[in-house]
Amino acid sequence: MTLKPNHQTLNYLNFTQKELDVLFIESKAGNSEAFSSLSSYIRHISYSYFISKYRQGRIINKDDVDDLSNNVYLSFAEQYHKIDNIEFWLRRVLFLNFVNWNKKNSQYKNLELEEARHISHEGITPGEKLDAEKILSIVDTLNEEKQKIIKMRFWEDLKFSEIAENLNKSEDAVKKMFYRTIDELKSKI
Repeated sequence: MTLKPNHQTLNYLNFTQKELDVLFIESKAGNSEAFSSLSSYIRHISYSYFISKYRQGRIINKDDVDDLSNNVYLSFAEQYHKIDNIEFWLRRVLFLNFVNWNKKNSQYKNLELEEARHISHEGITPGEKLDAEKILSIVDTLNEEKQKIIKMRFWEDLKFSEIAENLNKSEDAVKKMFYRTIDELKSKI
């Protein structure tokens, strides 16, 4: 027997969707205690989201986790009276805050293809190094958009949805271009 989620069974940390909705409605009605509780949940959810990105190695500095969490809370505090669906809003704001932060910081942490050619790694055989150089030289022949997709996917370790957001394209379009580019690279090797 499969249970379908309803307002009582959806759990977020230590509260249900129904509890979240009630706190949200009461907060919008001016209940400061409900707003305080809801704010605490928003902070905790935000911190949990960004600390998971930190554990994945996608956020390097723990201070950035705190900054990103605070940005989400500030957005909530400024916009809560305009929000219709708290769950949708929170998911969107978490994702967009991370993507925007990642865009700003990617210029500092990304290795450019040219720089990658000159970095030596212990344990890499000369044959592997030649293979890597050949692949990098082939990637250089791709158009700029294909290079961006390859870099974001392999260097930045972004998901297709995040790449799509960065390029203002649909996720399906990004996936198609990525796999076609991989096929193109394979045919040139």
